[in-house]
Amino acid sequence: MLQKPRSKMSTTVVGNQNAAGIDRDSASFPLTQWGDRFLDQVDQQSLQLVGESEYDVLKEEVRKMVTAEDDNKLPAIIEKLRVIDAVQRLGVGYLFEKEIEEALEKVHALGDEPFTIVDNTTAHLYNAALRFRLLRQQGLPVSSDGFRKLKDSEGRFKEWLASDEQGLLSLYEAAHVAVHGEGILDEALSFATKTLKSILPQLGTSFQKQVKFALGLPSWKCVPRSLTRNYIDFYSEDASHNHKLLRFAKLDFNLLQKLHRQELHEISEWWKNLNVTTNFPHARDRVVECYYWIYAVYFEPKYQLARVMCTKIISMLSLLDDTCDNFATVEEVKMLTEAIESFHVRALETLPETMKNLFRIIIDLYDEIEIELSKTGPTFAVDYAKDELKKICRAHLAEVQWRTKDHVPTLEEYKIDAYVTSGFPILCTSAFVGMGADIATVQAFEWVTNEPKMVRAASVISRIQNDIVSHKWEQERSHAASAIECYMKEHGASEEEAVEFCWEEISRAWKDIAEECQKPTPLPVALTDRVLNFARSISVIYENGDGYTHSHLLKAHISSLFADPVPL
Repeated sequence: MLQKPRSKMSTTVVGNQNAAGIDRDSASFPLTQWGDRFLDQVDQQSLQLVGESEYDVLKEEVRKMVTAEDDNKLPAIIEKLRVIDAVQRLGVGYLFEKEIEEALEKVHALGDEPFTIVDNTTAHLYNAALRFRLLRQQGLPVSSDGFRKLKDSEGRFKEWLASDEQGLLSLYEAAHVAVHGEGILDEALSFATKTLKSILPQLGTSFQKQVKFALGLPSWKCVPRSLTRNYIDFYSEDASHNHKLLRFAKLDFNLLQKLHRQELHEISEWWKNLNVTTNFPHARDRVVECYYWIYAVYFEPKYQLARVMCTKIISMLSLLDDTCDNFATVEEVKMLTEAIESFHVRALETLPETMKNLFRIIIDLYDEIEIELSKTGPTFAVDYAKDELKKICRAHLAEVQWRTKDHVPTLEEYKIDAYVTSGFPILCTSAFVGMGADIATVQAFEWVTNEPKMVRAASVISRIQNDIVSHKWEQERSHAASAIECYMKEHGASEEEAVEFCWEEISRAWKDIAEECQKPTPLPVALTDRVLNFARSISVIYENGDGYTHSHLLKAHISSLFADPVPL
C-alpha cells in the first residue's frame, strides 16, 4: 500500500552513503505539500456550532424524511429511496444508520415486482438501479436478473437506453456492486461506461460534472468523505434539491471539519517532534496524506481515538517501508526485523543509528497505544497489532533479498509476500485497535489476522493498483519485481497483457469484497466497513497515479476536506 515509484522527478536529495561508508541506492521524493500549515492553523474555536439550535432542528427534520410513512405506494417508496441516497451521499447517513436500515428492510420486503423495468418509461431504469444499489450496499439479498430486460432478443442493449441519461448513470453505479456470477452486471457496466463517455459532451454542465466524477470514482468505490464533499456541490446545483437537507449537510460537514483539523494538528505536532526530515531524509514526509488515508477509513466522531492511533501507525509504517525498501542493506533489515521480533528496548544496542531511531519510534508508539487503551479496558489488541508488524518486517526482508539477487518470483510467490507488504493486513488490524473491546473483540482480531477473504481482496486491490501506476518508475533503479514483471516473465506476456490481467484481478477482488459485505457479514458492519473503506481509499489515492508519493495529485482532495469549509 505504501510502495512507491523511484521517480526522477523528485526534489528531495538523499545521500548515497551512511556514516560507515556503505553505498546506498536510495531514491528521492517530492517535499511535503503542506509545510506547517496544519501545525500552525489549528481551529481554536469550540466544536459547538454557532447555529447549534438550527443544527438540532434540521437534524430532526432529516430524520423525519428518512422515517416518513410511505403506505407501500410506489411514488412514496421511490421518494424515500431518493432521500436515503441523498442523505448517504451528503455524508450524514452516519447519524441515521438505524432509521436507514429499517427503511431499506421495508423496501426489500416488497420484492422486485414494483421495480420491474419497462421500455421507454421515464425513471424506471433509474429507480430499479437505485433500489438495487441501496439494498446491495446495505447487505440485503437482491437479484440482478431484472436487468436482463435491458437487452433485446439478439442480446444487445436496447436503443432507448442511450437517451436515458439519469438511468444510465444509476445503472453504472449499481453495476459496480456486482458479486461473482453476475455477468449481466459486467455487461451493463461496460455498456453504461461506454455510452456515458460517448454522450458526455451533450450533457448539461451540472450533470456532466457529476457523470465525469462518477466515471473516475463510482460511489461504491469512493472514499465516503471525498464523495460527500463533491456531492454537496452537485446537489447544490440540482434545482430540485431539498433545501433543509442540503443546509444540514453543510453544517454537519463544517462541524466535523473542525474536529478533523484539531486531530490533524495533534498528529502534525507528534510527527514534527520525531524530527523525520533530519533522521529519515530517505523517506517520504507524508503525515497529512497518512491522516487522509485513515480519515478515509473512518471519519465519524466516535472513532476519534482509533483515527489518531491508526494515523500514527500508518505514518510509522511509511518510515519503515521507505527505510527497508529505499535505504537499508539486507543485513540492516535483518537486524531490524530481529529487534522487532523481540520487541524489547534492549535490542536498540544491536542496531545502527538510523535503525535505532526507527525502532525507538516503534517501541514508543506501541507503548503509548497500550497506555491509552488501558485507561478504558483491556489491551489485548496491542499484541495482535505487534504480531502483524512482525509479519510485515519479515515480508520486507524477503523483498529486499529478492531485489539484491535480482530474483523475479512467480506470480503466486509474489502474491504471498505482497499480501503482507501491501500494508493492508496490519492496517486493517490496526484500525480495529482503538475501536473498543466491546466492538473489536478477540474474535474480531482472530478473524482479521488470519487472512480472511475480504482483507486479502483489499490487499490485492492495494498492491496491484499500485503496481499498475508505478512499476515503470520502480524499474528505473534497483527494485523488487512488481506483479507486472512477474506476470510478464512467467507467461511470456507483453506489458499490455500483464496490465489487463492485473485489472481483471482487481475486478475479481472487488467482487470478493461485495460478497463479504452481504449479510450475514463475518463481523459486525462497524468492522467490515473499515476493510471496505481501506479498499476504497486506493481508488482515490491511485486514481491518477501514485498520489501518496506524488502528493500534489491529492492536494485538491485534502484541501477541500480539511482546509476549506463548505460555504453556507
